[in-house]
Amino acid sequence: MADLVAITNALAAQITQYTGLRALGQARDQITPPCAVVLPGRAGPFLLYGTTMDENFTLNLMVLVLITDAAPVDASQRALDAYLGIDHGDGSGQSIPAAILKDPSLGGTVEWCEPVTADAYGRVEYGGIIYFGARISCNCGCI
Repeated sequence: MADLVAITNALAAQITQYTGLRALGQARDQITPPCAVVLPGRAGPFLLYGTTMDENFTLNLMVLVLITDAAPVDASQRALDAYLGIDHGDGSGQSIPAAILKDPSLGGTVEWCEPVTADAYGRVEYGGIIYFGARISCNCGCI
């Protein structure tokens, strides 16, 4: 049986370790950007049962990347782009998808985790406040 708290904490820790961006494994009432928050996924079903022959299921998680609560400027847009894996040729750091793929098992908490899509680039709402950010959807294979 998968431990959701352990999985979200492992994903958050791996993002912080490889990108330097502070990532939270659980939702908070208030946050201070820049940061990432790991939440149950919004794209598709949260749990998808019976996807493999060995009774595993797929867990859909979302990494909400929040850069600033102010209007985006060039520096904040470049920072968000770098976290999403968009290269501006300036070597601006490790992306979140690349950080996830450094250890797809998230320290052994899942069989695999893969970043699938990025969306909602721009205005993103969290806790009733509008931020500049984006969402990265991840699928995790769980026992």
